[in-house]
Amino acid sequence: MFIHGRDEPYRPEFVVWMELPDHHVVGHAVVMPEDTEGAVARTLRRALTQPAAGSPRQPDVIRVSDAAIAAEVRAEVAGTIPVKVAPTPELDEFLKHMQAAMPEVEGGEASYFAGGHVSPAAVEKLFTAAFSLFAIKPWRVADDTQVLRMDIPALGVDGACLSIIGQLDESRGVLIFTSLDDFEQFLKATEPDAIEHGSSLVGTELLALTFEAATVLPASMRREAMEHGWAVASADAYPLVERRDLDGAPRPLVERDVEIATACALSLSAFFAKQAAIFKSDTFAPVCESYFDDDDREVRFTVPYEAFTDFDLAESVEPEFDTLLQQRAAEPFRPRVGRNTPCPCGSGRKYKKCHLADDEAEHARRQATAQTHAMDERLLNRFSRFALQAFGPAWEAFEDDFTDPDEAMQLALPWSVYCFEVEGTTVVDAYLDARESRCSQEERSRLDAQRAAWLSVWEVEDIEPGKTLTLHDLLSGERRTVQETGGSQVLIRRDALLARVVDHDGVSLICGTHPRPLSPIYTAEVVRRARGRLRRRRAVPVERLRDAAFGRHLIRYWEETIAVVDARGATPPDLRNRDGDPLLITVDDFEVMPGAMAEVEARIAESDDAEKRPNEDSAAYVILRPDAPQPPPNGDPDVLGWVQIAPTVLQVGTNSQARADALRERIEAVCGTCVRHRARKHLNPLALLTSPGKPPPEPMTTSPEQARRLAEMKMRHYTTWLDQPLPALNLKTPRQCVQTAAGRAEVDLLLKHMEHLEQRFSDAPVDFSTLRRELGIATR
Repeated sequence: MFIHGRDEPYRPEFVVWMELPDHHVVGHAVVMPEDTEGAVARTLRRALTQPAAGSPRQPDVIRVSDAAIAAEVRAEVAGTIPVKVAPTPELDEFLKHMQAAMPEVEGGEASYFAGGHVSPAAVEKLFTAAFSLFAIKPWRVADDTQVLRMDIPALGVDGACLSIIGQLDESRGVLIFTSLDDFEQFLKATEPDAIEHGSSLVGTELLALTFEAATVLPASMRREAMEHGWAVASADAYPLVERRDLDGAPRPLVERDVEIATACALSLSAFFAKQAAIFKSDTFAPVCESYFDDDDREVRFTVPYEAFTDFDLAESVEPEFDTLLQQRAAEPFRPRVGRNTPCPCGSGRKYKKCHLADDEAEHARRQATAQTHAMDERLLNRFSRFALQAFGPAWEAFEDDFTDPDEAMQLALPWSVYCFEVEGTTVVDAYLDARESRCSQEERSRLDAQRAAWLSVWEVEDIEPGKTLTLHDLLSGERRTVQETGGSQVLIRRDALLARVVDHDGVSLICGTHPRPLSPIYTAEVVRRARGRLRRRRAVPVERLRDAAFGRHLIRYWEETIAVVDARGATPPDLRNRDGDPLLITVDDFEVMPGAMAEVEARIAESDDAEKRPNEDSAAYVILRPDAPQPPPNGDPDVLGWVQIAPTVLQVGTNSQARADALRERIEAVCGTCVRHRARKHLNPLALLTSPGKPPPEPMTTSPEQARRLAEMKMRHYTTWLDQPLPALNLKTPRQCVQTAAGRAEVDLLLKHMEHLEQRFSDAPVDFSTLRRELGIATR
């Protein structure tokens, strides 16, 4: 019996000690797979000292059925009790009685989904890969003794032995053993002599992918294939994955089993399409080649099995890139609706006449970008293997350039092969010097583009969500529009990245970026330090940015600034209003007594400190305080809070608990018994803060009137902002500062900072382009 609950199903073992002639069970234990060592001896010790029946006693002799168990028992009893090896039929009878007494467990219908442990997506990929393998029919040329070595590092498959079955036109498919030794053990267990002596043990684990006829396949599995539309090459080509345990018992499948079978089938199809002649010849040169499945997992085949050690795995053993692209099944284009259906955009035109062409072009762009990124990944893996062999620990020293290289791996790995210098060269240059002929034309072109790229600070100037980012290199002044699906959905305008941008065939892609973006204020400090290092106040030539020594300084500046951000973030800011009270958005709800709404509104309107604001849906007022302790810088009266009156509810809001208590007292004094306080809600402004690079929090739910009032307040503020003396500008006004180049840079940074905050925290961010034009500062 197998038990689920871990990554892999497992079978516990059962140890039983029986006393004869009464057949009393004096000791037993259920042993988990990780606890089997010494379990027999431990259980015996308890049976002798604390027997399940009767008082402690010692037998005259101990009988066990296995020599290994006997050795363990002899070590435990230390010669005090004789131990002999002989059959134990009494225990066999006991186990039969146990099995008969146990309730039957419903196994359920056979299913490709293995009781929910295999996903529909995994099964669909299995059928696609099996279709290709059945079409190649490798069993026509290979027999079951012409084994291959198979390695799939991403799935933990190391040194598996692959046997192709089907030449006798019986079972067709592949058997996957964990090693060559296991395959040979399997052959011994299936020899005629072993079968004649009644041995039922296979002697090894194996994973099998076989093809079954529709008439043999369980009806429930055939029904699943029909319902999901999984295609098969013929009626006798339904794929079936099985896993067998050491004793030949079927082990429940998990998704990894199906993934291994799928990767094997897809890559074996490509391998046989190229190398079938190997299996027809008695003499051939050993072969070691890698292929990649649809999930970009490397599958490496070596023939003959033992030749694996003869190959230099730091070398490229992949087929030409053109072959890889043919292997890699392109994601088919799936129209949003039918061609003749009205377009979802609402134009009223048919989809094929409206947005179909645009959608097809966008799909093609995404596919091209995905394939380029896949090539970059393969090149990085190839160069990393080469670097380990060629340079060893000297290359691994690139990790010292990062505080946490694992966290920064999406930048650290490209940096290590394209920029980091080891023994006076980069890994990519060393590889090309030694093995350039092994690069395809497409790879060589891509590498030229990678070598021309540079590490710099790139500011996000514009975003097309799900498609592109417009970036500005704050050091060189270069601008690029990069294809970026993920980042364009997470980043916001004025975020800055420490990244490499690669230009190739008219397309720009980010190929290596630090996982932590920075906001404008912190970015400015990195740029200031970088320019100081280069002694450049103007645009930096990109050739200087390609220098590895400068790149190391730039990484250090970035990570030191991140440490400052984290340190400040660990200490929440002390936010206070103009009274000095801790900032806490507070809203009180009052119930208005039936029929008293007109009187409530009249009493509030008559108050000297209430000012009515236009509102189509309800009456709205702001509560002013002319006796503010400090006059506001723009001369406007100090707003204590706001009041909104709905048909049955009076709502009062302000920005601190002290003000809320005072306003509640005033409202109850003015309205008397016409209102009754019902509830109070708080919102801490600190909860709105988020780390750079993470999606902004969901905006507060506001009514249209509240949003309108907020927009009015912002516009009123920014209208006077240009002529206000600001502490951030040494008490100069923005209009005064822009008279000098240094002042314009300060105001530009301040505008970027405000724009960044608006983008991150406001559901209706202010457009600062009008202010920029009035100040004569570029709107980019």
